[in-house]
This record gives sequence, C-alpha cells and structure tokens, in this order.
Amino acid sequence: MHVDIIEETGDESPAAVFPPDDDTPDLRENPQQIDRMPAARRHAPLRNFLISVNGPESILATGNVAIKSDLPSAVSGGAAQEFASQIEIVFAAPSLNWERRHYVDFCSGLKELLEQDTSGALRAALRISRCDFRAEKRSGFCLAVRLVAEGDSEKQAELRWALGLARLQQGLLFSSRALKQQVGE
Repeated sequence: MHVDIIEETGDESPAAVFPPDDDTPDLRENPQQIDRMPAARRHAPLRNFLISVNGPESILATGNVAIKSDLPSAVSGGAAQEFASQIEIVFAAPSLNWERRHYVDFCSGLKELLEQDTSGALRAALRISRCDFRAEKRSGFCLAVRLVAEGDSEKQAELRWALGLARLQQGLLFSSRALKQQVGE
C-alpha cells in the first residue's frame, strides 16, 4: 500500500469541524447509530470499521464518512475502476487533539504499518489538518484518511477496498494503543 502523509500547515483550506454538524451522532456514545448510516448498511466492512474504531477500547472517534465508486483519475495506473472512502478521525480524549505532534507521531507509525502491505492496488492519504472542536470551543487538529483501491471491475475494486479498510482498522487500533501507552491516557 502506498501511503502519503499530508500536513496542512496554514490556511490552505477551511478548518474541519468536529462534530461536523448538530445532526452528526457521536458514534462512541451511540454505536447503534452506525446501523442507521446508509453507507454502513451497504458496506459491511465500513460498518465493522466504525464499530471497532469508535469502540470503548479505542482512543479514536470518527466524524464525516464518504464512499465513492468511480472511474480512476487520469493519473491512475490504468485500472478500470476505483473504490474509495474518506473518513475523518479525531482522538476521543480532547487533550490529544490540541497538539499537532500527537497526529504527526500517530501517522508516522500508521504509515509504517500500512506500508508493510505490498499491494500496489491500494493507496492511502493521511491528511493532518486544523479542526474546530464545537463542544470544547477550541481549535486543534484532526486526521482525514482517504483510502483508494483499484481494480479491473467495480466489484474487484470494492473487494480490495474492503481488505484495505480492514488493514487500516488494524493499523489505527495498533497505533492508538501505542499512543495511549505513550501519553498515559
């Protein structure tokens, strides 16, 4: 899996907002809401990912989730189809969100884990950006993870995405446990 870490350093784009709006449920406090999400109902691997990443053993929480199946971009390596997701992630312990270094360290370890998968059909972008936390009325940082799988057909691309999402889930949980031990949360 090819992994890029992108650190937004200034005002390139507006800050993300967590939670994104008043209608976005807290999936850690209300995991039953996952079954009400259309994308999670259509894609069991996404449902499992959200349950695990927002679970009580995790120090992570998810925000916006988007899924897309499409023809590959012009720069792609000739695959017939792409299947992609983008998921916003924050630390469940608010204090970890205020310092960029927590995200930088977290992404560095996550990248190392994900790149052990040698599949050329998967790529991930880990974007660290500014984030406004509504409940705390404070600015900090968040992580947007874009996972893209290529395939000769839509079905093959979606299957590769599902396998990549499971790998991403494992990497996130492993990296979060390491960070949790490091900061004593």
